[in-house]
Amino acid sequence: MAFVNNERANEEISSVRTTKQRGFWHNLRKYLREYTQLTGIHGLRYVTEKRSRTEKVVWALLLILSLGGCIYMICKIMYKYENSPVVVSFATEDTPLYQIPFPAITICPEAKYNKRVFDYRDIHFQIVRNEEVDETNFTKFSHLRLVCKDLNIISKTANKTVGHEFFETLEEVKFKANQTFIVCIYYKQSIECEDFFTPVIIDGGICYSFNILGRDEIFKDHVYNYAQYYHVPNKSADNFNIETGYNQNAGVNTYPRRALMSGIDNALHIFFNFDTNYTDSICNGLYRGFRVLIHNPWDVPRLTKHFFRVPFSKVVVAAMEPEIIITSDTVRKFKPEKRKCFMQDERPLQHFKFYSQRNCLLECQTNYTLKKCGCVEYFMPRNNKTAICGNGLSECVEQAESELKVKELEYKLEGNHFCNCRPSCTNMKFSVETSHSDFYFEEYFETHLQMKFAQDGSYWSILQVYFKEEQFKTMERNELYGTSDLISNFGGLLGLFTGFSLISLLEIIYFCSLRIFCNERTHGIWSGP
Repeated sequence: MAFVNNERANEEISSVRTTKQRGFWHNLRKYLREYTQLTGIHGLRYVTEKRSRTEKVVWALLLILSLGGCIYMICKIMYKYENSPVVVSFATEDTPLYQIPFPAITICPEAKYNKRVFDYRDIHFQIVRNEEVDETNFTKFSHLRLVCKDLNIISKTANKTVGHEFFETLEEVKFKANQTFIVCIYYKQSIECEDFFTPVIIDGGICYSFNILGRDEIFKDHVYNYAQYYHVPNKSADNFNIETGYNQNAGVNTYPRRALMSGIDNALHIFFNFDTNYTDSICNGLYRGFRVLIHNPWDVPRLTKHFFRVPFSKVVVAAMEPEIIITSDTVRKFKPEKRKCFMQDERPLQHFKFYSQRNCLLECQTNYTLKKCGCVEYFMPRNNKTAICGNGLSECVEQAESELKVKELEYKLEGNHFCNCRPSCTNMKFSVETSHSDFYFEEYFETHLQMKFAQDGSYWSILQVYFKEEQFKTMERNELYGTSDLISNFGGLLGLFTGFSLISLLEIIYFCSLRIFCNERTHGIWSGP
């Protein structure tokens, strides 16, 4: 027995001596062949075992093709991860209506001023006929031209800027809320319209907004606001946040007002009354009635951009459906260029406290107009020292707006942004469907209130705004591939094409480290006996 063991030991020693004598490359080939016989990676053993050259070439080509396909698929996943790392999908649960605010509703009369207070049309024709015009009336006429956009009269002596008396003129000739909104009903409760609507100065002149945030919450402290415009006594900061919504301790009666229930029976009803004797065709053009915009409470409305119209003697019904996109915290790690949106703290604005795409675009237009013309339009955010463009610079203002549109389009075609106004990562908007029917107000009031109307040019209209459903689908931005998703995808592709797994990786590490050490220690050579 001892003789047999000694014989085996001598054979091993002889084999080791022979292996050492054959050189490094022979030992490396032997070691690799041993690895390919033991590893779980498919096909390697057929390349290294002692078979015909044809078989080895075929299997080598198959392995190269399989590895190439695997690398190609992995590169496609990495490209998608690098360039489109965020996916927008439906949230797992419906969102109840009461968790979002009722939208802000801004209403502008097509008539920019009260004709019984000041007759713009009369002054216009006096100037056309080269008649002498009182200085006070001419000043008011010049101020209203900015609102009426009346370019029929071009005066070389027109003022390039206007002072704060411009706002005094608008205040003097405006339509008051109680002259326009006669009856307001909110969730079956009648309320005072004058207390319900906040006067705002926007690109449509003096308008009125319901449920809009106050100027202390929209604008930064340096922004000038005339008198009580944009003034809302309710504060939203204690109960509401733009990104997270209402706080848990916010009750039913909060601000901005909640969207509570759906259905036409829970609609916001607004009864309009308007006297066509108050208007003229020169300032108002061909349109009569009211412009309406439904928007977020924290956005400054632009009724020259988006609106629907409430004509005279009509009942207009606006059925709303919220569209909300929220963003998970995991998306924050990506740059805005990749996720294609801005978080609230990533894109600070010069004049606004909260970022939104609409406010950003308004600020961009403001800054571009100021740079080109040295002043801004009357509705743009500014401080006390910034000049307001007058009629003498109306062409410059229009040219600045046109240039900005062209620049923004050119930058977008190149894959950039001139204004850098991406959408908000947490964004809310309202899809609105409108319909209308005739309002026979004379018969209505005579039947319900025993009131008779004389044919004096006075007309009534009704606007009804309501939500369609009690719940709605919310969209959510999430990572397209997280760390675990990437590992799973890579591992799946490697396993599919090559049979590679985590154990295969450990085998490679083992053969490159521990096995060599143990072979050297046990047999005296790194490649083994």
